[in-house]
Amino acid sequence: MVRDAIHRALVDAVRGLGVDGELPDLELGRAKVPAHGDYASSAGMKLARVLRRRPDEIAGELSSKIVAPDGAFTAEAAGGYVNFRLTDDWLRRLVADVHPGYGARDLGHGERLQVEFGSINPTGPLHIGHGRGVTLGDSIARLLVFTGHSVHREYYVNSDNTQTRRFGASVYARLHDMEPPEGGYLGDYVKEVAEMARRDLPGIDREPEEVAEPRLRRYAMEKVIEQIRASVARLGVRYDEWFWEDSIWQSGLGKQAIDRLRESGHLRERDGALWFGEPDDEGEEEQRVVIRANGQPTYFASDLGYLLSRFEQRTFNRVIEVWAADHHGYVPRMKAAAAALGLDPEKLVIIIHQLVNLKEGAPRSGQKVKMSKRAGRFVTLDELIDRVGSDAVRYFYLLRSPDTTIEFDLELAVTQGNENPVYYAQYAHARLANVESAARERHANLPASADVSLLTQPWELDVARQLAFWPDVVEDSTRLLEPHRIPYYVHDLATSVHRFYHAGNAQSEHRVVVDDVTLTRARLELCRAARHTLKTALDLMGVSAPERM
Repeated sequence: MVRDAIHRALVDAVRGLGVDGELPDLELGRAKVPAHGDYASSAGMKLARVLRRRPDEIAGELSSKIVAPDGAFTAEAAGGYVNFRLTDDWLRRLVADVHPGYGARDLGHGERLQVEFGSINPTGPLHIGHGRGVTLGDSIARLLVFTGHSVHREYYVNSDNTQTRRFGASVYARLHDMEPPEGGYLGDYVKEVAEMARRDLPGIDREPEEVAEPRLRRYAMEKVIEQIRASVARLGVRYDEWFWEDSIWQSGLGKQAIDRLRESGHLRERDGALWFGEPDDEGEEEQRVVIRANGQPTYFASDLGYLLSRFEQRTFNRVIEVWAADHHGYVPRMKAAAAALGLDPEKLVIIIHQLVNLKEGAPRSGQKVKMSKRAGRFVTLDELIDRVGSDAVRYFYLLRSPDTTIEFDLELAVTQGNENPVYYAQYAHARLANVESAARERHANLPASADVSLLTQPWELDVARQLAFWPDVVEDSTRLLEPHRIPYYVHDLATSVHRFYHAGNAQSEHRVVVDDVTLTRARLELCRAARHTLKTALDLMGVSAPERM
């Protein structure tokens, strides 16, 4: 990609000034002010101490030494900065080179990765907060596949813990027309599951609780997983595996992990329970229960075995987990556990996302809704999809960095206007598809190849410039695991497309389809390149690219 070519040329010029050894970060990136160019580097300031010269002098000499391959860009100094501008001829050539899948790069070289996301307790439907994690994880997986990684999408089914036992007890209570126990689940869906169990498990209501509850628990969890599977499918999300927690103990991995930690001195007994901590740490504040005094394993105990399953048994090179903000404090503990098991904690990547609030007109209350499955008080993901559609759900979830709380504007999400970012992006794609159809109707015999030298208008070259930036966005989004960069790019590309289209509305000679068949073909080539790129970006977000609106 062109950013790499600029960086190589810049480094060659720096070496030409006699700078040897390791170079400082030359801070090459997109220019903040478009009038200054397309890319900029603070190389002059970065090298001032090394060369003992003024930054502006260094930048000036660098700009004179930089050699652009294929005439792709020009360089000029501005203070201590070197600014780079992509040339018109190179942008035109790029238009002819864009193809479906443009922007894909083999960054992963087949690296085996697991992306585990959306793994809530199977004790009720997904709510709108869960939907954010599902969308984020899926888009990360799409990006990784697009860039040459071998990706395994997994949902970890927490099937053996206090919450699932309370869920089973709640279903048992509803089966007998009783209120759920303290801390149980109150939603109407619990009654529905109980009635389904009455039908599907004949005689279950006559069995004693100690016999019926485990059966009801498993049945109820499987029904919830069926519902979750259907809900995420509406967002175009699929999993390669639904990994049940109890399989960790059935396979012996849980015991294997505990035995290993016991041998390494990371486990100690206290008050009848088994605790995890560093061997030389006598304090109790950083320790965590692994096995309770009653012999029951904790969440953490299962997670220890799950680490071995993924890194040793299934040999994933990296594991990427997407968690909600309420698990933030668990991150250091999991990293410490990985290290204690002899695994590389850097290979365990945990992404935390913040909460989702509904803004105005929220279903049921019209107010912000605090989510609680146990209290039966939540807005389900299915309700949100019913209200605004899957495209808007995915787009709005990805529109903000994971560390930012989302205020999901329901009214904006269904608005058919430019203020709605989903509509704005999809309308740009539909316009591009429409002009291609119009061209075929007007010109029966378009040239097979395009003379891209005819693309001379600034709004035409601005579209091409946005296309040049796309590989940068793909690489940065992948390396940083930040898919929210894609909707920002989509908005910029859509803006350039709309400007290109409106130029033809303002003056007919600037329309894509004109009497001159050669000029029409050149502009169609630009439309084709922009359409392919926009569709690829929307695909990575899991958002459709309609051809008509």
